[in-house]
Amino acid sequence: MPLTPSFSVSQNSGTKSIITAVDTSTGADVTVTKRRIFLLQADGTYLKPTGVTTDYIDWALASSSINLNVLTQNTALQITVQWLNVSNTVVYTVATAFGFAAYGDEFYYNLTQLQQANPNIIAANTYYYYKMVLRVELDSAAQAISFAGDINSAQQCFFRANKIIDNQSYFF
Repeated sequence: MPLTPSFSVSQNSGTKSIITAVDTSTGADVTVTKRRIFLLQADGTYLKPTGVTTDYIDWALASSSINLNVLTQNTALQITVQWLNVSNTVVYTVATAFGFAAYGDEFYYNLTQLQQANPNIIAANTYYYYKMVLRVELDSAAQAISFAGDINSAQQCFFRANKIIDNQSYFF
């Protein structure tokens, strides 16, 4: 059965900086000897772990998954995986847009916990306003990815969400 290349990615809320990619391909192709993964950001640069000098990260064929410690904030990426032969010729390529929002989701949940610990906080004029703005930006980023695979619009939403998180003392 020929190789049908595919992959999935996830971000764990407990380790927000790490993206885990899993090769979910089916079938086999004996000519494939290695994989590469590219993490393209909306600004056209590649996200990569410290010490990696190429635009891609080598992903050993023997490992079905790879953990990439690369995130510092909510980020939209176009992730491309290539399957190569012994001559480094690309045999298969799959690219998909992803949005990683665990930083924003964790902060949003912390706001919910704050409401429970301090119910009077909701009386502040701007508390709910900025909480809703944060939610709208996170949801809009997810929609840009799921509807159109648009990492540029998603990243702009994440920038606005990150601004709220980074300046929380001003907004909350």
